[in-house]
Amino acid sequence: MRNKNKSFKGFTLIELLVVVAIIALLSSVIMMSVISARQKSRDVKRLSDMTQMNTGLELFFATYRGYPTGTSGVPQNLTPYVTNVPAAPTPPDGICEGLFHNSDSCTVADPNCTGKPQNQYYYVASGTPYSVSGQTVYPDYAYFFCLGDKTGNFLAGPRILTPKGVR
Repeated sequence: MRNKNKSFKGFTLIELLVVVAIIALLSSVIMMSVISARQKSRDVKRLSDMTQMNTGLELFFATYRGYPTGTSGVPQNLTPYVTNVPAAPTPPDGICEGLFHNSDSCTVADPNCTGKPQNQYYYVASGTPYSVSGQTVYPDYAYFFCLGDKTGNFLAGPRILTPKGVR
């Protein structure tokens, strides 16, 4: 004989599935926000790194009346102006992923620039070198980097830091 007044406590399968679906939807929205914030933070770091390098290069220029040499895309002899030359944050994102320098993007004559990934920092000293206080220096430079997305007043894409600023 069955007891018709007996109540069952607990959730039905449908109720559990609805709750799981809502949690999955909310977690996917949160993950997208976190990924977007990480990408933006990498671009802010790129601009910050270039600001730091610009300051260090200008301090070097004030001392030697020229900019340092560069090998393999890295400025040389920047101590004490810059203690650690920054490396581009990874992974590449946005428009920078999969872009490589070509002969047009390497506006400064440097055969080593062509074929390098644009998401990596690449320094090129240019002009006719001369010597000051035992240092070989150059009258100009270009520091290549890439922004994955619009950051501040800068649009996404390849950028070049020069003594005149970022372009």
